[in-house]
Amino acid sequence: MSTVNKVHPVAIGREQGVSLIELLIGLAVGAIIAAGALTVFAKINFSGIENVRMVRLNEQLRSTLDVIHRDLQRAGYVNAWQAGDTTIADLDFAAMNDFGTITLGGTCADGDGDGADECDCITYNYDFDKDGALHLGGEETFGFRLNANAVERDTVSATCAGGAGWQDATDGEVTISALSFELDPGSTIVEVGNGNDDGICEAGETCLARRKINVVLEGELSADSDFTVRMRDEIKVRNDHYYTMP
Repeated sequence: MSTVNKVHPVAIGREQGVSLIELLIGLAVGAIIAAGALTVFAKINFSGIENVRMVRLNEQLRSTLDVIHRDLQRAGYVNAWQAGDTTIADLDFAAMNDFGTITLGGTCADGDGDGADECDCITYNYDFDKDGALHLGGEETFGFRLNANAVERDTVSATCAGGAGWQDATDGEVTISALSFELDPGSTIVEVGNGNDDGICEAGETCLARRKINVVLEGELSADSDFTVRMRDEIKVRNDHYYTMP
């Protein structure tokens, strides 16, 4: 008896590809995702550049303000304790009448209405060579001023009216738009000797002036004026100013 083997047909799967429409949709979705990623990357990158620029501007202005702060604190310093001096009473206060002169100049205006002018130039003195005397109007007269969008410093007989000693204290990366100095109206003058102890400085009495200077500095990057920083500092002059009322 013969056996007949039945051969079952093998189902052959049909290979499926991607249609043109599906391909276009996929490309469109991919393009949208890529565009979003590029936008986020660009924003992050731009934000990083902005931060770098802002840090650079802050560093420039802060370092300039620190130099101004440290030097103005010295205003009025004098190494007055000569050999043989033992007490304050041994010092000739009348001879110290001009010690520590602080002069505001340049363009001045009372912009904040507090009764004290803010000026864009300041000159002051201190005993640089520590010889016990100030050379007023000479090599121990220093200054800062705003000129041609830069902070300038003078260590050679400074005068707000001009002179050959002024040099830039800021570089070309920064444009200084404002610099002002104000002798704080809260600075006080008190009677400390040779008087009637009424607290009022009168002729012939020895007085003490405690001084504070308000400084405002504002600038922007020369390459990008959109970045502007404004800083304010209150500088207490360490050397209180003794003098005799004329």
